[in-house]
Amino acid sequence: MIRTLAKPLAVLGVLVALSSGAAAQEFAKDHIASARAAIEASRVSEGFDNILLMVAQQTKGLFQRSNPALMPTIEEVTNKVAIDMAARRVDLDKEIQRIWASKFSKAELDEIAKFYNSAVGKKLANETQAMVAASAQFVVKWQQQLSQDMVAKVREEMKARGHAL
Repeated sequence: MIRTLAKPLAVLGVLVALSSGAAAQEFAKDHIASARAAIEASRVSEGFDNILLMVAQQTKGLFQRSNPALMPTIEEVTNKVAIDMAARRVDLDKEIQRIWASKFSKAELDEIAKFYNSAVGKKLANETQAMVAASAQFVVKWQQQLSQDMVAKVREEMKARGHAL
């Protein structure tokens, strides 16, 4: 699950951090085109490709728990609604482009796209999801070990001061 959600969550965090004020601004078409090129080259929005599928699965589960006998109909209807809603992805893409355009000039976006279209940039884009997932797993283990060590040291110090915990 961490691996599945790592990139979308990381990207969502970046987008939330970047989003202040983007919706109110208007940008030149070439500026937005540069934002789109940088986003596509960096592959940061690929993690959002699964959002509709996840929402459809959650919706199916919700209705199937209510009435398992209707599973085939729920499946059919949910799939139809999901297909109809797929067009809404364009709204997400446009907003992400505006967010990037609000934080980077056209020239900067062109440089970002140029980097991500280079060999090392392509490698970074390809490896980011795996790196974020591996990092997240390590952070969880590191935090657990840190917590255990802190509890042990505090317990030890409290004992040395005559308190049993």
